Amino acid sequence: MTGNAISRMPARKGAGRPNAEEAERKAAALIEAALEEFASRGFRGASLRTIAAKADISTRTLYNRYPDKVALFAACLEASSAQLRRASSEPDLVAQSSQGTGLAGELIAHVVAVMGQLSQERSRQIAALLYREGAEFAEVREIARLQFERYQVDPIVEIMRRHGLDGPTIRDEATQFVAMAFGEWQRRLLFGGPPMSLAEMEQQAELVVGIFLNGVACRQSPAPAPELPSS
Repeated sequence: MTGNAISRMPARKGAGRPNAEEAERKAAALIEAALEEFASRGFRGASLRTIAAKADISTRTLYNRYPDKVALFAACLEASSAQLRRASSEPDLVAQSSQGTGLAGELIAHVVAVMGQLSQERSRQIAALLYREGAEFAEVREIARLQFERYQVDPIVEIMRRHGLDGPTIRDEATQFVAMAFGEWQRRLLFGGPPMSLAEMEQQAELVVGIFLNGVACRQSPAPAPELPSS
């Protein structure tokens, strides 16, 4: 076969670099394989070789994308946390809220949407990993802190500002709200208990939003007026 004939032959399918769609698919498969490995074996026990094999890539390719386990875990948390953001950004969430479209309604809808994502099995496994191994691995703890600020506190700050609430303590207020809003979810995760039902999520969200916006005292029935002494 002459050189000209060879040059006219079509390129072998699959040769060369993958196109953008294929590269995106491989990247998603890698994150999914890593999430599965981290969720089932924890940060310490996760094997990068196993992750590469599950994603059908070489370990060299994995290390080209993520230089170490910390970088890969950070990418996994970023992907998981982005799902929380998408879940709370659905355009019909506020409309679905029983409290309407005001600040209370938007906060309730946000909490229910995020809690629904957090209650999925994979999310619960990753959260348990963070509680279990965060104290041992400073890098894991710092990754979790950044994700908490970006995907749990920041959205509350945005909602509050959208409704005219702002000031030097707004981030502290938003952080306290998040702690209250997801406290029951956290309690069940740490001490055992089934995932919250949708009705329980809605009840928890309405309770916390009411306390946050009005204070505990405002939610109580007014005390009866004291009796005046008879003359």
